[in-house]
Amino acid sequence: MKIKGILFDKDGTLLEFNKTWRPIANMVVEEVAKKYEINDMIALAEAIGLFSDRIDSDGSLSAGTNKDVAMDMLSIIKKTNDDSYKIIDIEEYIKWSTELFNRVAAALPFYPVLGGIDTIKRLKKSGYYIGLSTADSIENAKLFLKKTGLDIYFDYIGADDGIINPKPATDYMNSFCERYALKPKEVVVVGDTMVDMNFGINSGAGLIVGVLSGTGTRSLLDGKATILINSINDLIKDGKVIWEDM
Repeated sequence: MKIKGILFDKDGTLLEFNKTWRPIANMVVEEVAKKYEINDMIALAEAIGLFSDRIDSDGSLSAGTNKDVAMDMLSIIKKTNDDSYKIIDIEEYIKWSTELFNRVAAALPFYPVLGGIDTIKRLKKSGYYIGLSTADSIENAKLFLKKTGLDIYFDYIGADDGIINPKPATDYMNSFCERYALKPKEVVVVGDTMVDMNFGINSGAGLIVGVLSGTGTRSLLDGKATILINSINDLIKDGKVIWEDM
């Protein structure tokens, strides 16, 4: 199989989702609850897929954009504090929520998947174009790459900028391929959620790799992914990329 490029999801694929995002999300939920006088922080957290024992793979925290997260929390604000809801400017609220996430994320550490940085280095050294495709904000995407030192290995950043259509739409793939004269069948999509799997399917990726390092489970991703692996480190086996003999 002739592969020239790789599009990686970020959260749960390149970084440890629970360790990184649970403390960030908890602080955001606390700020939202305080601002809008919401006593039930559990309801706010669960609205975005943040549970005490798990993070929902289909929840907005795991698979949605900043706008999705904001709107899910807004549904709880409306339900429990209608007076606050009535005076909310939705556009300004989404902007505030996004800036809050970015500010909290900037203050807390990001935790890359163990061994993942070395794997990216090896893949880049092998000559692949390396891209990011995340539902997170463009600010957080760039911050993650800079904090981890991965920015010098990534040729493309596909993230939520308020303009480009997020996954599972094909915009990231189209942009990545156009920039480096690639065909979708020459690109591997790597991710941990159904959104990533459907993104790969919709965009006609040559290979869809599901990783079990994030919020997606084997039973959830099996049948959608071409290959299931434990983490991105398994992309290289015995010194070769796993698609080399396919």
